[in-house]
Amino acid sequence: MSALILFSVAFVSATLWPLGSEVLYAGLVHQTPERLGLYWSVATFGNTLGALLMLVIARWLSERVAERASQRFVPDERARKLLDRFGAPLLFFAWLPVVGDLLPVAAGWLRLRLWWCSVWIAIGKGARFALLTLLLV
Repeated sequence: MSALILFSVAFVSATLWPLGSEVLYAGLVHQTPERLGLYWSVATFGNTLGALLMLVIARWLSERVAERASQRFVPDERARKLLDRFGAPLLFFAWLPVVGDLLPVAAGWLRLRLWWCSVWIAIGKGARFALLTLLLV
């Protein structure tokens, strides 16, 4: 039951409605350290999925805005390649408070590649919970 609650809080925390997933994670790890791997996985997965939800919503909204605009915006191909190449790694920092929540939204709006965005978000979220674990143990 505690893993399900952690997943839910971590998921919602990655949206624009902030909750304290770190506090819950720290409390659970302190209370039952033998379940550390489970809690790390659940918190990382939930937080990653929450960020991806924001990315997908922003992508969907950007497509709707482009459909309704009188002239469809087509980014310069060179700029698009640069964003595809260097934009997704910035999502490693999606774990940062306040600013980090907006990074997946920006990536979705700019229509960065979902696969690479997912990878970098997951790495960053996992690293944050791993660092928190090291501070706790």
